[in-house]
Amino acid sequence: MPVTNLIVNGSFDQGSTGWSGTDLETSYDEGTYLGNGSPNRVAEMDGASNKITVMYQVVHIDHAGSVPLEFRTALRQGQPLANKEGFRVDIIDSNGKVIFTKSIYPQGQTWEHHSLAIDFPSAGDYRVSFTELGVNNSYGAIIDDISMLVCFVAGTLIETPDGQRPVEDLRPGDLVFNAEGEALPVIWTGARRVPMEDQIIDESLRPVVFEPGSLGKGLPARRLAVSPQHRMLVSGWKAELWFAESEVLVPAISLVNGDTIRQATADEDVTYVHFLFEGHEIVLAEGCPSESFHPGDHSLNGLDRDARNEVLALFPELNTTPVIAARQVIRRKLASVLVN
Repeated sequence: MPVTNLIVNGSFDQGSTGWSGTDLETSYDEGTYLGNGSPNRVAEMDGASNKITVMYQVVHIDHAGSVPLEFRTALRQGQPLANKEGFRVDIIDSNGKVIFTKSIYPQGQTWEHHSLAIDFPSAGDYRVSFTELGVNNSYGAIIDDISMLVCFVAGTLIETPDGQRPVEDLRPGDLVFNAEGEALPVIWTGARRVPMEDQIIDESLRPVVFEPGSLGKGLPARRLAVSPQHRMLVSGWKAELWFAESEVLVPAISLVNGDTIRQATADEDVTYVHFLFEGHEIVLAEGCPSESFHPGDHSLNGLDRDARNEVLALFPELNTTPVIAARQVIRRKLASVLVN
């Protein structure tokens, strides 16, 4: 899904646009600092020798829960000051209370990826701040690709051994029931917030809404919203007749009937949440069987660079061996026979 994240201009392609603070240095490219010839724009966390660089922006969080803050960082070429040049990450609520802080010191002149789990206690506005640490000599650490990603819509209840839990509260290590009743650990979670404005421009970003009972008695038990390409489990005689399978996976957008299953209008921001197991699984969302994140080419290409790299680091075999789908997957053009 080509969607955005909570951080504005985290790639610094537009210089300091979206960022506030003091002594911002976003004028140079990666090649200037690392000598690799890359024209990719980055930020340096030590602009001038007589000032402390502070760089921040305010983000809005819709729900309490954990959201990953991700970025990559490195030391400048010719400045081998491992453990001496870095920056501090602070998350500050609207009352000025620091809810998270961590010091980051890159170890060399190659990019390091960092993913910090930020536990937000409630909805609201929070300042995401980066403050220079180390020798104040204008040769600081560099940083790039800052993202905060907030494909179930947030608020969806997932069946777990601890009862139903909001999907956005799930974290790596948490147990979730699959359709067979096995409690499996979550390996990775990610989320993306899609502004209303983006949905107005591109209707493929708008969620598909399933009314209670639209897929059968009690399926779902409560209104369920998922991303258009998120696949739902469909069973019954039509699946047997047309596909010789008792259960098949179908993209949500293919099930739209204009009545009990419809695509939402673009009238509010929406947050899509992913979670990944060791394999592809069927889970219960609002009591309705649906897929976990399936890291195929289409899904991986919908992630931003850092999220994609994180998944591939956890599952390097994805570079050569695809994950087998939990059930037969029906393409959109063929799925119409299940609706009509």
